[in-house]
Amino acid sequence: MIVNLSRSVRKWGTLKCTVIQSDTLDEASCGIVVLNHGFGASGDDLVDLGAMLIDDSKTIAAKFRFVFPEAPIDLGPMGMPGGRAWWPINMAQLAEINQTQDFSKLTSVRPPGMQEAAALLAAAIEAMRTEYDVLDGKLVLGGFSQGAMVSTHVTLSTDLNPALLALFSGTLLCRDEWMRLAADHPPCKVLQSHGNEDPVLPFEAATQLSALLTEAGFDLDFIPFHGGHTIPMNVLQKLSEYLEMI
Repeated sequence: MIVNLSRSVRKWGTLKCTVIQSDTLDEASCGIVVLNHGFGASGDDLVDLGAMLIDDSKTIAAKFRFVFPEAPIDLGPMGMPGGRAWWPINMAQLAEINQTQDFSKLTSVRPPGMQEAAALLAAAIEAMRTEYDVLDGKLVLGGFSQGAMVSTHVTLSTDLNPALLALFSGTLLCRDEWMRLAADHPPCKVLQSHGNEDPVLPFEAATQLSALLTEAGFDLDFIPFHGGHTIPMNVLQKLSEYLEMI
């Protein structure tokens, strides 16, 4: 299917966002898919993914506007031109965790700056939902890697209850806090994927996140795959299927 896509840059709250939509979008009843990029990527890193989903499905093209927020931290001064981050990451510590397999050093940490980044994202989502008049039942929130983490925290720490929470190669953080928040949060549908050879965020920590959400009553579809820190095509196909059903 070939559709005409429009692309614009908007600002909600303090976050600059890239927005794409099809010319067949039903403005009166459409929803929003908010996808957040990972550490070190540019703000529009996942735009091609959204364009592919729109181009592959007339239903998705008519039902969803896609929004790609840009993380607040500019990594250019740290030697990563064009790179952004939701909060700083200690890559040496991550490498040590993968080497020692002491996952508690990852899953129990509450990264400095995570709360602030989640608040900025939550405010941006609230502003775009108000502008476009989108209720929870037509909101999809998610992201890749650090973008999945911030999406998880926003969902659990607010009254947001998206139709789908899409977590691609994310991980469990601040275990005790997320466990408490998840137990008190109305459960939603979750699509989670993770590579069993992920060299960045260990597979075991991802399975612990899956278990935490499942035990809290979330309807979780976990897709493990043979590979690394990426989003494979079968996972994108599953995302497409969920979007068509919303």
